[in-house]
Amino acid sequence: MWLLLLTMAGLLISGRLRPDLAALIVALGLSFSGLLTPQEAFSGFSRSAVIALIALFILTAGLNRTGVSEALGERLSRWAGDSPARLVAAMTLLAALLSMTMNSVTAAAVVMPLAAQSARRIRLAPSRILLPIAYGALLGGMPTLFTTANLLLSGILRDIQGRPLTMLDFVVVGLLPAALGLAWVIGFTWRTLPERFPAGQLMRMHRLNRELAEQYGLKDDLVEVVVEGASPLCGISLGESHLASRYQLTVIGIRRKGRLLLSPPPEEALQAGDVLLVAPASAEALEAAVRTLGLRKLPQMASPEILEAGEVGLIEVLLSPHTTLIGRTLRELRFRERYGLQVLALWREGQPLRAGLADERLRFGDALLVYGPWERIRLLQGDPEFIVLQMDGEPPRRSRRPAAVGIMLGVMLASMLSARSVAEITMAGAVLMVLLGCLTMEEAYRAVEWPTVFMVAGLLPLSIAVARTGTAEGLGALLLRWAGGSSPWMGVLIFTGVAALLTQVLSASVTAVVWGSIALRAAVLWGVPPHGMALAVALATSAAFLTPIAHPANALVMGAGGYRPSDYLRAGWPLWLLTVAAITASVTALSPWLPR
Repeated sequence: MWLLLLTMAGLLISGRLRPDLAALIVALGLSFSGLLTPQEAFSGFSRSAVIALIALFILTAGLNRTGVSEALGERLSRWAGDSPARLVAAMTLLAALLSMTMNSVTAAAVVMPLAAQSARRIRLAPSRILLPIAYGALLGGMPTLFTTANLLLSGILRDIQGRPLTMLDFVVVGLLPAALGLAWVIGFTWRTLPERFPAGQLMRMHRLNRELAEQYGLKDDLVEVVVEGASPLCGISLGESHLASRYQLTVIGIRRKGRLLLSPPPEEALQAGDVLLVAPASAEALEAAVRTLGLRKLPQMASPEILEAGEVGLIEVLLSPHTTLIGRTLRELRFRERYGLQVLALWREGQPLRAGLADERLRFGDALLVYGPWERIRLLQGDPEFIVLQMDGEPPRRSRRPAAVGIMLGVMLASMLSARSVAEITMAGAVLMVLLGCLTMEEAYRAVEWPTVFMVAGLLPLSIAVARTGTAEGLGALLLRWAGGSSPWMGVLIFTGVAALLTQVLSASVTAVVWGSIALRAAVLWGVPPHGMALAVALATSAAFLTPIAHPANALVMGAGGYRPSDYLRAGWPLWLLTVAAITASVTALSPWLPR
């Protein structure tokens, strides 16, 4: 059993396999090893936690499609006025509020464009507001049942004790750590963050000016070269020339007979006398291309302002939380052929990348500087793989907004007060979202993050294996001997602290299933109510503040905020200590009132 757990942890930490694939391998391993029957190994797909998770994705889509999140953001932005402190507070609290009703990374993705637009208006560095939004989304997941880890712990507890955790349990116990954490973020964290204007934020502040060009490395690198009559490029199309892939020259425009064609299509044929506006990856690449291809470099550098035109433009796009493009290259995606757009640069960990873009494997948190016709950019906005910043998309269904809000409030109240299972309640709400026209059935199917569903379903049988092999009791007894027979509060602190550390390198779902199963079985040895231990571990999985890989919400803001890994550690460790202490205090103080 320990070998299987360590193998799974190694696969997830190394990133060699997708988390959903690793989870399915774990389920198969449990079955083939004989630890579980095939029915038990794949029982995760029928668990109520998985059904509730699918329903929550649909409920979230209903709120977003009716514009509820944007309406709240606009009102809070008006309340904030020109005050940076009030704007950070408003957007952080909005992320926390939305996270109580939807996936944390989705909440961060919804608030991020609103925050970027408001920050641009008051000239606030995006690095001062985006990480607080990610932290706010994580903290908002504490006093609610509606996060993946919380649903998983509730289901595992029901299997062991016969009674799951309820929405009310999370509100009562999770409110103190969430409130203290939010107060710290709003009062202190944002003030300690570096002031940076990375990536597309400069574009949104100053349109396409010299600051943006310098930020992306374009300031002195837009060059015009003439195609000579003896050049092998004459008569072949731009796509056949392989200028970008082989010679690392990105062709941005073609001057021909006094006209400038910006963002030319791949099928455009090159002619003798054409003047190509190119962005070379390096001076060496330009010299090699001029020498090999019979080109002549014009002496004067082209101005970046040449890129501005009515029908074409620059925009920054981020990889969405639901993207399937992680680990793939632009060449594999045939990005230009597929979208009709050029990627001029890639922003990663505070630095622009321009050399070898075609073969650079995409990572979560990357920002892409995309250039091309606005009509193609608008099509890109409808692609679920990307988040296009600062563009108007399809108008929300405002007339259905009251229905969406009513459905979500009803789901939350029913989860607190009704004896019905959370799967029944959330799925009923999801069906109502479709029946009342908040979103279509096709939109509901697209809203479900199927990789997350498969990962959770593959991991859930681990809780059965942990219980059957005695792994939990053995580890719990070992920790108890190491702590010298300490009191229950020490047990809560140890299991909370370990969960909060594991979630920095493993996903919250993996931590909840593996460490949660161990903690629940060991709770009796420490004299802690299993419900209290389940709440402690569930809340601790939201304390993913220390690394950009700890949670997708952290990675989502990394490129747009220009953050480095050290920024997360510097800003996150005081918040991590505060939340671990607050969770321990809240669970210990309320343990006498929790079911035994």
